[in-house]
Amino acid sequence: MTRYLLCSLLLMLALPAAAAEPMLRLQSNAADGLHSGQALELQLQVLVPSYFLAAPQFPTLQLDAQNQAVPAASRNLSPRIDGHSWAGIERSYRFAPLPPGDYALQPAELTLRYADDQRQPRELTLSIPALRFQVDGAAPTPTDALPPQLRLTERYSPRRSELQVGDVLLRQLRIELDDAGSLLPPALPLTEVPGTRLYRSPPLLDQQGERVIQRFIREEEVRYLLLASGELEIPALSIEWRDTRTGQLQQLSLPARRLQVSAVGTTPARPVNGWQHAALLAALLLLLGNALVCSSVGNRWWRRRLLQRQLRSNDPRATLQALEHWLASLPPARLAATRAQLAEPIRALQAACYGATQQWQPDQLRAALRCLSRRLAQPARQPADRYRLNP
Repeated sequence: MTRYLLCSLLLMLALPAAAAEPMLRLQSNAADGLHSGQALELQLQVLVPSYFLAAPQFPTLQLDAQNQAVPAASRNLSPRIDGHSWAGIERSYRFAPLPPGDYALQPAELTLRYADDQRQPRELTLSIPALRFQVDGAAPTPTDALPPQLRLTERYSPRRSELQVGDVLLRQLRIELDDAGSLLPPALPLTEVPGTRLYRSPPLLDQQGERVIQRFIREEEVRYLLLASGELEIPALSIEWRDTRTGQLQQLSLPARRLQVSAVGTTPARPVNGWQHAALLAALLLLLGNALVCSSVGNRWWRRRLLQRQLRSNDPRATLQALEHWLASLPPARLAATRAQLAEPIRALQAACYGATQQWQPDQLRAALRCLSRRLAQPARQPADRYRLNP
C-alpha cells in the first residue's frame, strides 16, 4: 500500500501544473439598470498569462439591428492574478441613448494570438460574456456632480443695437458637446427674421481628443442683411438635449435681440472733437517729417546740421568725420567741385588730426562753407550765345 502511495505522489509531482487560459471580462454601467435616454457604456477586457503575439480582433457589439457599437478607446492592463502577472488590453464601447425596454447583448466572439507557458504561439477564440439589462422610463434623479454635457454660446458683431439699412449683422454660434461617443452636436433651428435676409455659412466641426473623441465643437456663422427700417427682433433660440451620461433632459436657450434700424442717411454723424483734430495734425506732421528725413535732400540737410554742430564743439576729429559724412551725401555731379573748393580747409583739418600741428581754427572751414552756400544759392547763368537771335 505504501508503495502505491509513493508512486502516485511521484507521478503527481512529475506532471506539470495546469496551464492558465486566457479570459474575458465585461464591465458595464447597467448593473443597477439605466434610465431612458442614458447611454450604455461597456469595457471589454482580454487577459493572457504571458504576452500577446498580435493585437486582438475586438468585434462589433450589438443589442439589435438598430443599436450597435464599435470598439473605441483602448488601454493596456497588467493585473496580478493569484500572484502572477498577466497582460491585458481593454476596449471601450458606447451605445446611443436607449428608449425604455429589455435588452440583451447579442453573441459575439473575439480572436487572439498569444504565447503559452512554453512560449509556443497559440490562437484562441473566446465568446463575449452575456449581458442582460433593463432601461426604465422613470425620470433620473437630478445631480450637480457633472457639468452640463452640452453648452451653447453666441456673439454678435457689431455689438451695438442701433444700425442702418444695408448693414450686416454677424452672429457667431458655438456648441460644445462632451463625452457623447459618436453622437454629433444638434443642428440649430434658425428662422427667417422679417425685414432681413439670412445668409448661413456651412458649420465647422472640430474634434478634441487623441484616441477617443472627448469633445465636439460646432461653430456656425449667420449674417443678417438689414433691408427695412424700424424695430426688428431676432427671436430666441431653444434646443433640448438628453444627457447621455445621466439620462436627464437638458434645455438650452439664447435670448432674443432687439435692433433699431434707421433709414439710409438718417443716422447723424458723430462730431469730431478738438483732440481728434490735434491727433490727425500730429500724425500728418510726423509723416511729413519722416518723408523729409528719409529723402536725399532731407538727409543732406540733416548731415549739414551735424557738421555745423561739430564746428561749434571745436573738435577736429569729430568735425572731419562729420565733413566726410556730409560730402558722401552730395550728388556725384557736385562732389568733385565741392571737394576742390574745400581743399585748403580739409588739408588744415587733416593736419590737425593726424599731423604734428595740434592747433586748428574752424573759422577757415566755416567761411568756406558759407561761401559755398552763397554760390549754390545763386542761379546759374546761361551763356550769351544761347540767346543770340537768328541772322
